[in-house]
Amino acid sequence: MNCDIAHVRGKKITVMGAGRSGLAVAKLLKRKGALLFLSEAVSRNEKMAEVEMLEKQHIEAEFGSHSPRIFQSDFIVVSPGMDLSHPILQKAREKKIPIFGEIEVASWFCRAPIVAITGSNGKSTVTALLGEVFQRDKTPCIVAGNIGQPFSDYVEDTVSDGVAVLEVSSFQLESIDTFHPKVSVILNITEDHLDRHKTMEQYGRIKSRIFENQDDTDLFVFNGEDSRIVAFSTRARCRRAVFGVDDPVLDCSFVRQGALTLRIGGREELLLPIQEMKIIGDHNIANALSVALTARLMGIGSGIIRHVFRTFRGLPHRMEFVREIHGVKWIDDSKATNVFSVWYALGSYVEPVVLIAGGRDKNSDFSFLRKRIEEKTRGLVLIGEAAHKMEKTFRGLRPIVRADSLEEAVVQAQKMARRGDVVLLSPACASFDMFRDFEDRGNQFKSIVNRFP
Repeated sequence: MNCDIAHVRGKKITVMGAGRSGLAVAKLLKRKGALLFLSEAVSRNEKMAEVEMLEKQHIEAEFGSHSPRIFQSDFIVVSPGMDLSHPILQKAREKKIPIFGEIEVASWFCRAPIVAITGSNGKSTVTALLGEVFQRDKTPCIVAGNIGQPFSDYVEDTVSDGVAVLEVSSFQLESIDTFHPKVSVILNITEDHLDRHKTMEQYGRIKSRIFENQDDTDLFVFNGEDSRIVAFSTRARCRRAVFGVDDPVLDCSFVRQGALTLRIGGREELLLPIQEMKIIGDHNIANALSVALTARLMGIGSGIIRHVFRTFRGLPHRMEFVREIHGVKWIDDSKATNVFSVWYALGSYVEPVVLIAGGRDKNSDFSFLRKRIEEKTRGLVLIGEAAHKMEKTFRGLRPIVRADSLEEAVVQAQKMARRGDVVLLSPACASFDMFRDFEDRGNQFKSIVNRFP
């Protein structure tokens, strides 16, 4: 379906799900004159705030089940959390009803060039950093997407001489059609969401959709140290630039003698020493290289980028320092929902680490962490549905304690830690077995730690 679909006035449209993105796109489409119907499987009693909002917006909705009314639609809009293999959506495809995601629909109304960032790890940090860079440059900018603010809530604020910086997940990329970034960025592709995508090949293919609608006027920035992305990059029909390696042909960014370095148009420039950055860890060096390269290729001055790198302290729940108690540092890394995030996190510390991990397994191979656990940790405290699988994987490497709650886990970690250690909440799992989301998990962790005398 082409971009003429942006003229949605009078169209019958069903939105699936009353989460943040579902509500945002429903309100957007309502403002554009669509005939809206929203369908949510969760009961009304559990969604009373959403029910009230929809009633105020005069949007028809059903709760507790999905009725055949869904199929009386010109097209369906899905939330990223809804698996496209859901029987309802399978039936819709049989009936030839188009299905789009919220990020796709919002893009129809975007007046600004889009910078879209995806990757298994680091995309929220890169999105926020790029947003800071553009704001420091006084470029009109919105920052939205998977970072927590639905694109549909902000797209009407975009202007042609501004930019829309979007974090885009694989779940969102599954349901795009005409989504066309001016600049696309893939940070890395590591094992994640295999409970939904099944194979790494499929997961990587979905990630690479971020550049499928780009042409020779656009730019694709990719990680030259990730062989899977390098292979996918050859499919891009647009200009390419690479970070993490000193490339003899492409514009690139890399580390030389402890400093972030750029080569653009054959001209090399030293940006700043790594030690001047506020955010720590090898993964954040890669993040910074991607941001610097993207920003410079979009015309942002080096001085602005340097200032942001020297002042940006990171996002909540991403290696966030909580406090120090009796010589023990407590770190909230609740956003680490896959094994590679934990691998990077553990590698950021020279101090012994007491690791709090566990949650809902995403069909992950925890054995990838065995060497890191043995080298970097003093012990483990395991919680949630994945605790048994993790204990079985890590048995014999370090002392392991199981906890029935996060509060108990914090108490056990305190007992295990010694002066000079780090206690790190870095779960390697989703949060939905015990918490509303990773933010809820991180906030509860910080609350418990901050209650200590």
